[in-house]
Amino acid sequence: MIETYSFDGTKVVHDTAGPGDLPSNAIWVDLASPTPDEVAAVEALCAIAIPTREEMSEIEVSSRLYSEDGADVMTASVVHGVQNGAPAFAPVTFMLARGRLVTVRYSEPKSFKIFVAKLCRDPAVLPPHQENAEPGEIARAAGKPPTAEQLLVGLLETVVDRVADLLELISADLDRIGDDIFSSSAKKKPTGTADFKKLLQRIGAAGDLTSRVRESLATLDRLLPFLQLALDRKKGNGMKDGKARVKVMARDIHSLNDFVSFLSNKTTFLLDTTVGMISIEQNAIIKIFSVAAVAFLPPTLVASVYGMNFQNMPELGWSFGYPYALALMVISAVVPLVYFRYKNWL
Repeated sequence: MIETYSFDGTKVVHDTAGPGDLPSNAIWVDLASPTPDEVAAVEALCAIAIPTREEMSEIEVSSRLYSEDGADVMTASVVHGVQNGAPAFAPVTFMLARGRLVTVRYSEPKSFKIFVAKLCRDPAVLPPHQENAEPGEIARAAGKPPTAEQLLVGLLETVVDRVADLLELISADLDRIGDDIFSSSAKKKPTGTADFKKLLQRIGAAGDLTSRVRESLATLDRLLPFLQLALDRKKGNGMKDGKARVKVMARDIHSLNDFVSFLSNKTTFLLDTTVGMISIEQNAIIKIFSVAAVAFLPPTLVASVYGMNFQNMPELGWSFGYPYALALMVISAVVPLVYFRYKNWL
């Protein structure tokens, strides 16, 4: 599918186009899971070579960040699927080619939807053209279309903001997990195996999402210096403001990386705590069985002695022998339990 964004003189207009009806005035062409015909049409329109899905998945920096045929190609991993409960990350390619922004993706990151909604509604989503412009002022107010560089900077800012939101969600979830673990311990309420399993699943999901966010931040951290160099090569109004916003994004990513490290340590701590709680519960269960076994050893011994039925045993002819044996077994079981209780072993 090809999503195009054009400027009609007052606002950015979103449209869906086919391979044969691409608008020549499109300033942003978004390829979402494109077919070969759609890729060929965009390549002909922009005179560029669009990387294949396999090429986008390459992990070498030289395969993700390069300039070719007058186009700057940048690929980063973006987290998606969080709202569906199946978080993952997939490569997204951003291309600055002859005054157009071309994006290629085979996933549905929520950051794209958020940016498109802002782009078609809120004029403050893009950096201003003029270097001395007031905050929130952009070229559309003067009847000028936004540039591809402005679109790319705004889109990347939305991606970084989305990453920050995900980290906030992870942090809040880890706080709730910690409360569940320690509140049950404080109330001396035994936690069942099913409860521990749910806790481990929640911790594992948080840790998995944290690792995916870390991978996404690493690719974005490598992308921004390349984008800075690309903006340095270009001249025109708004470039200085765009480069300043790229520097702000780089600082934000560094701070988010620090926060990711904190969340990773917290996830490890909660995982160790949960495993420790499981060990404590298991030890308590084994302790109960051990104490029960020791407590029932004396009654077993008494029952064994009076179950031998030798002919010369004096108690066999005693009328009170049976109650006497029962009482002796009860006393021999109670005395060890009382002693264990006195020693705080129970």
